[in-house]
Order: sequence, then C-alpha cells, then structure tokens
Amino acid sequence: MKTLHRLVLKAFFAPFFGTFFTMLLILLMQSVWKYIDDLIGKGLEWTVIVEIVFYIIPTLIPMALPLAILLSSLMAFGKLGETYELTALKSSGISLYKIMRPLFVTICIISIGAFFFSNHVIPYSNMKFKTLLYDIMNKKLALNIREGIFFNDIEGYSIKVNHKDADGKVLKDLLIYDHSEKMGNTKVIKAEHGSMYTSHNNRYLYLELFNGYSYEEVDPKDPKKRVDLPFARSSFKEQKIRFDMSSFQLERSDEERYSNVAQFMNLKQLQQNGDSLKNTINERLLIFNEKLRSYYNFNAVDSLSKSNTTPVAFNVNSLSKNKRSRLTKAASNLVRSSKSYVYNTQRELKYKNKKLKKANIEWHRKFTLSFACIVLFLIGAPLGAIIRKGGMGIPVLISILFFLAYHISSITGEKSALQGIISVSRGMWASSLILTPLGIFFTIKAASDSTLFEISMHRGFVKKLKELWNRKKS
Repeated sequence: MKTLHRLVLKAFFAPFFGTFFTMLLILLMQSVWKYIDDLIGKGLEWTVIVEIVFYIIPTLIPMALPLAILLSSLMAFGKLGETYELTALKSSGISLYKIMRPLFVTICIISIGAFFFSNHVIPYSNMKFKTLLYDIMNKKLALNIREGIFFNDIEGYSIKVNHKDADGKVLKDLLIYDHSEKMGNTKVIKAEHGSMYTSHNNRYLYLELFNGYSYEEVDPKDPKKRVDLPFARSSFKEQKIRFDMSSFQLERSDEERYSNVAQFMNLKQLQQNGDSLKNTINERLLIFNEKLRSYYNFNAVDSLSKSNTTPVAFNVNSLSKNKRSRLTKAASNLVRSSKSYVYNTQRELKYKNKKLKKANIEWHRKFTLSFACIVLFLIGAPLGAIIRKGGMGIPVLISILFFLAYHISSITGEKSALQGIISVSRGMWASSLILTPLGIFFTIKAASDSTLFEISMHRGFVKKLKELWNRKKS
C-alpha cells in the first residue's frame, strides 16, 4: 500500500469508527426510549432485553452509516487541509481526485457491504424485533406483588400484602377482594399469612392461606338489595386459591404470520411478492369489469317474462302496476348491490395497491442506502478540502445540515410515493437526485482550489452585483 493511501485511510477511519458507534448508541437509546412504555413493568428477563437490543441495532445502521461517512470524510479532509498536508500533496503534482481515489474505493466496498447487509440482515432483524415487540406489548404485567399496595393484575382479584418475605413466597397479613364473578366486591378474604408457589408446568399460581376469615354477601345476585342484606362470615385454618398463569407467560408468535410484510423480505422475495400482487390486482380488475358489466345487462321484459331472449323496447307505463312495482324493486336492488360491490372492490384494490407500493419502496431502499454512502462521501470529502477545518466544530455542524437535508428529502419522497403523489422510483431516489449534483459540484470546486466558503470571495461577488445594478440604473 502506498504511503498516500495509508495517510488518507488513517485520517478517515480514525473518526469513522468513533462517529459510527456514537451515532449507533444515540439512535439505540432513542429507540429504546421510544418503546420504554411497552417494556417496563412486564417482568421481562434480562436475556429478553438483550435480545431486543440485539435485533434493534441492525435496523439503525441505515441511519448511522451515511452520517458517519459524511462526518468522518469531512473531518478527515478538513484535518488534512488544516495541517497543510493537502497543499503539500497538490504542490507535488497529485490532484485531489487521486488523493480521494483510495478512500472512494473503500467507500464503494462499504456500500456493497451495506447492500448485502440491507438485503439479508436487516429484514431478518426487522422480523425478529417486530414479532418480539408485538409479543411483549400483548403480554400482561408480571406478577409483582408489592407490600402495602393493592395488586390488580390478576383478573378478578385485588390483593394487598402488608409484609412479604425476601423470597417472595411467604406473605403475611393478606387482604383479598374477590370480584371474579363480576358482581362487584362481594367477597373479602383476610388471612394471617400465606404462601405462593407455581405448579410444575408453570400453568397455575397457587396462593395457600392460613388462619383467616372470609366475608361474603348472602345474595349478591340482586345488587339493589345488597344494602339491606347481611353477609356470611366463615373462618378457615387453610384455604387454597388457584390462578391461571397462561396470560402472564411471554409466548412467542409464529413468525410465518409476518412473512408477507415488505420490511421482512429480501430482493428476491420482494420481486416475487410484487409480481404476485400485480397479478392479483389485474385478475381482480378483470373480474370486477365482467361482473359490473353483467349487472347492467338488465332486460326488464326478460326479467318479467322468461320467454323473451332478446332486448325489446317497451314503454314502462304500458306495464301493469304490479309489474312496474316488481321492476322498480329489482332495479333498486341491483343498484344497491352494484354500489356495495364497487365500494368493497375499491377498498380491496386500494389495500393491495398500498401493499404493492410498500413492496416497491422496500425494493428501492436496498439500493438507496448504498448509493447514499457514496453521495455523502462526495459531499463530505470535497467540503473538508474546501473548508480546511478538522475537529468536531464546523464539520459536525455542516454534516448535520446536509444529513438533515438528505433525511428530510428521503422521508418526504417516501411519503409522497406511498400516497401516490409521485412514482415510487422518483420518491425513493429524490434525495439522491438532489444531493448528487451538489456532490459533483463540490468535488469540482475542491479540485480547482475554489474559495467557495471564503468571505472575501462573497464580498467581491456582492460588490460586482452592486456595480452591475448601478450601471443599469444610470
């Protein structure tokens, strides 16, 4: 490897790994905070939390990688310009294109790796993360009885424990409201102490009570008379209550149910899914046209007399009152049926077209990530050479501005494509079409030692405009 190549690659990779993992950490914290309400209070094991984080990280790389490339390339060439190493290289006859070449080849390799990563790893991570998150969101709160607080997560019961041993099994001074019959708090149980344990298959939770009393209304079925009726009091030495634990288990969903989601597919699957949706839509349109056309092949005379097989012109007023009534009823039924059929078909086709657009969007997304890495490098490297500032000051500010422009244009294009305002290809490649000319422009300006961001140049330009304006006025 040439000394020039080592110099440029070292200047790039030193900030690249730092910025990439920093952005990944920030995005990870943001994502975890986004789903924090769905995760806390679920009694999840730490292995499940680690699994969630493990599946989230690959889905954040499409955001972190382009920004890391933009910032690190800008910092690398800004530092080379600030230390006059770029000036020394150019004075020795090496053009900026040649200086950028080894790094450009490296970015192309990273882009190819990003494509394969986006095509194979991200769909799998999306599927695992979404299915696991769905299971957690639909899982009830874990059994977590706290001292002095009513626990209401077991359906039909409210349990209060004044003291609980460290092992969580021995409970003292218990108060239980039993409203499992859905007639209100008709039964109250008090016990000195009790023990809690689960069955061998973890299917049931048993609460064994000792030395207590139960209070129950005599006739709870008639709520209006409860005030006047007495209650029954009984004591017990030992009593056992069984709770069903099935609703507290984290059951994993069958991933096959989510296999037709566009975010979970690679290129081949997206292509097959898109072709299948197109064929389904075309077949549905053909059936719709044929069926709707058959609705309007309505022959009033034939409907009233089966002997006629060809349309016959007739005067409705010439028909009897009974036949006119039958004809009007048949026509109105036909119109209502047609209206309902058109509405349902329209909804079905709208849903299928939206699925087709999502599949096309995900298909283009596989390529836009790789191309964005190259485009943002073509913006960052020449800008660093022009600005000639390293460090975390100006480069970070400029990187954020350009990345925001890229991200906002990407989201806007994707939303517009999904709503049918523009085509999917234009929407998904809108950000690249906007930023690619800027990257080429900055590269040309940096290669020609342009003073694009120098204040003196802009002052001269404004001065020339004023002189031109004064000449026109005179």
